[in-house]
This record gives sequence, C-alpha cells and structure tokens, in this order.
Amino acid sequence: MNTKKILSALVLCFLSVSVLLAQDWNVPASAKKKTNPYDANQKNISTGKKVYNLNCKSCHGDPGMNNMLPLAPVLPSDLGSQAFLVQSDGEIFYKINKGKGAMPNFEKTLTTEDKWKVISFLRSFDKNKKAKPKVADVQNPKVDNVKLEIQIDEKEQIVLAQLSGTTKKGKRVGLQGIELSFLAKRSFGYLDVSGEDAYTNEEGKVKLQFPKDLPGDREGQIELLTKITDDAIYGEIQEKRIAHLGTATHPKNPLDERSMWGTRAKAPWWIVLAYVGGVLAIWSVILLVVYRLFKLPKLAKED
Repeated sequence: MNTKKILSALVLCFLSVSVLLAQDWNVPASAKKKTNPYDANQKNISTGKKVYNLNCKSCHGDPGMNNMLPLAPVLPSDLGSQAFLVQSDGEIFYKINKGKGAMPNFEKTLTTEDKWKVISFLRSFDKNKKAKPKVADVQNPKVDNVKLEIQIDEKEQIVLAQLSGTTKKGKRVGLQGIELSFLAKRSFGYLDVSGEDAYTNEEGKVKLQFPKDLPGDREGQIELLTKITDDAIYGEIQEKRIAHLGTATHPKNPLDERSMWGTRAKAPWWIVLAYVGGVLAIWSVILLVVYRLFKLPKLAKED
C-alpha cells in the first residue's frame, strides 16, 4: 500500500515538474532588451486590437477579463493581467514569435509591425508601466449622437464612409483618426476587405476601393458590414448594406443533376432502370403464380 502511495506521489511530482518546465520560456537576454519601435497612439492600439481579436482572443480571451480558453495542462495567460505585463516588450515579442506547447508561433503568419502593435494594445492595460505616447493622438472633440454613414458607387465599386458626431454646441463634425473595418459577408463569416489604411481623415471620411473580383450572388450582390474597429471608443457602431459590388455567380445546385443524393426526378438512369426492371420482374412472378393457380383445376380434371 505504501509503495503505491509513493509511486503515485512520484508521478504527481513528475507531472508538476513537466508543467513548470513547459511554462519556462528561457527568453534570451538579447531578446528581452528589445523595445517597441511603434508609437503607443490610438491608431496603433486600435490596429493591435484588431490583430489580437483575429489571432489571440480565441485562446487568451479578452485582456484583463480572465476568460481564457480552459486548456489543460497549462491554462493560457490573461494577456491583460499585471502578472503577464511585468515582462518587457522584447519578452512578449519573443513569445509571440516563437510559440511553445499549445501556443502556435506567429513568426511567419504575422508581420513584425502587427506583432509590435499587438504589444501596444496589451500595454494599454498596464496600470504600472503604461507607455507614454511618442506622438500625440488626434484629439477629437467630445461628441454624442455618433453616426456612421455609407455611400456606395456601384459602377466604380467605391465605398465612402463618414463618421461624425454632434458637439455640445449642436454642430456635427467629422471624427478623425478612427479605424473602420469593411467586412464582406461570405458563406462562413466575414472577409475583411478594409485594406491597410482604413482610418478616417480630418472630415471623418474613409474611401475604400472595393475588390473587383470578389464573387457575389447571382446578381452580383454582396452584404457589406462597416463598423468601428475599436468599439471601446464610441461603442458598437455599424452599418449593413447590400449592393452590387461583386461579380455575378451562377452556382450549380447539386439537386439539379442526376446523382445518388438527387430527387426522384433526378435519380441516375441506372437506378431508374434497375428499379423498373425489379418491379416488372416481381409482377411477372406474381402473375405467373396466379396463372398457375388458375390452371390447377384443369390439370386435376385431366388426371
């Protein structure tokens, strides 16, 4: 009995050590010294949030909310917690780059710029070492009644979005430096067609040249969702439009072709012939049996 207890304790110790070793990244000293070369302004933080939501949120959850994916044996870190943010920018960059265990490496799947901007976004949750902006952000006036208006030129395939709000004096003004996301509805979600610089100008406008070869429905229609990328600024503001921005497609309905999964009218000919032949054969046997039964009395008299 004691032997079993000792063996069980040794196994538990081994597993604990393995988990601790798995958490040990051994970041090189040269990597730790690297600093974020990008300004900690609202534009970069907004871009970082967008990249984070697409690549990191599914496992790490919302920064600071402690709602990570419950993986075993090592729970993903809350990347907005102070326990994580005590690391240097270089350490975080190294871990994003290399990955370890269940965490994939993003060395080739994310650009260097995107990785640093994710770090800028995470630093915005750092209460102790919050980075000071090197370049002043665009200062928009305090507004309410924020609106997102969309104009679409279907012929030129251009989408013009304008973000504006009402000041205390009742004047409607454009909101500058806010990133917008332009998303085209596809079969299994949305495709981001925003491009690289979807930030509002001094008039609060963004002009998007829509991709010319994106397939639409039979009439070339596409559902376009336009929204503020970072909803922490003015809340969740979005606009949906259906417009002729895509190329017309004529998808084939598999039920229109003769196939095993088709309707009765579209069944393969060999199945139709086999079925009809089988029915005829069965009825032939039945009729033959009936005919023989009627012949029995006559055959009895002859005997």
